[in-house]
Amino acid sequence: MEAVEDTGTRLAYEDRGTGSPVVFIHGLTFSKETWRPIIDRLVDRYRCVAIDLPGHGESAGLPRSMDEVTRRVHRLITDLGIERPVIVGHSYGAIFATFYAAQMPVAGVVNVDQTLLVGPVIGMSQQMEPLLRGPSFAAAFEPIRGSIGVDMLPEPLRSSTLATQTVRQDLVVAYWYELGRPSPEEMQAQVDEAAGKIKVPYLAIFGQRLPEEDRAYLQRHLAALQLEEWAERGHMVHLRETERFTNRVTRFIDSLR
Repeated sequence: MEAVEDTGTRLAYEDRGTGSPVVFIHGLTFSKETWRPIIDRLVDRYRCVAIDLPGHGESAGLPRSMDEVTRRVHRLITDLGIERPVIVGHSYGAIFATFYAAQMPVAGVVNVDQTLLVGPVIGMSQQMEPLLRGPSFAAAFEPIRGSIGVDMLPEPLRSSTLATQTVRQDLVVAYWYELGRPSPEEMQAQVDEAAGKIKVPYLAIFGQRLPEEDRAYLQRHLAALQLEEWAERGHMVHLRETERFTNRVTRFIDSLR
């Protein structure tokens, strides 16, 4: 099925396949198209729904709060007749997936390379705020763009993934600085609360060895954690190891039945 925009939620999505529902949330500056190599390998077994977050891909508008994004995603999922999906999020999208799973019914969660120890990251981003809001945005964002690791992907996957990315100043500023503008401590407290509410299986796959503090945090806050660290695979671990990732997600989903 081609991409469709739902006029009730104004979130664009792609809905393919039949079977147990799996919802995919992309990372900041990317779009639902980023998930295509994964969905192409899963669509014969599951119903795969990839969503464009507000301001990304074909979805209009920018977010006003984390709760607003959660409601809009849930409204779309409900309108599609989906009740308890497995929700998969990459990077910033995994934070949304975590918040969603804390508030809405899901069968399981897959977190792709996103630490939930967010306080230090929020603190760093706030130090960079004057640069990212100013005329030197492109130069200031370039090291962040490079750290995402798209350049580590082989061709033609590297070019096709870059084609799904749109780096816009208003988009980055909205997601990093306008979602309620919490302090690092307040944002960490919100993530702590959300993680503590999740009782369904939670698979976290990282593309590097985690610092002990991050690993201990996940083990302490998530009741049904399955943690895997795939060394030296980078932030785009799901695309760097597409077959391995889809096989692991398949085992995870099938274990929930």
